[in-house]
Amino acid sequence: MLTQTAERRELHRVIDTLPDDGIIVALDLIKGLRRSGGVDLPHIPNAETAAAIREGRAGNREKVTIEQVMAELNAGN
Repeated sequence: MLTQTAERRELHRVIDTLPDDGIIVALDLIKGLRRSGGVDLPHIPNAETAAAIREGRAGNREKVTIEQVMAELNAGN
């Protein structure tokens, strides 16, 4: 498939205008497209999840174990 120069320029222009959280979502989307050959779109996180991902990557999230999560979930029973 030939590279579509106009579309590539438009993609670069749009990416350059995205806010930081949009860059993270776009990068994840593009990586997913590359992995899948462009057939299946990856899950796109909502704003809350995207913020949590950024915090986690920055090391600003508390680490928990599965046991802690399960204990919290089962506490309501």
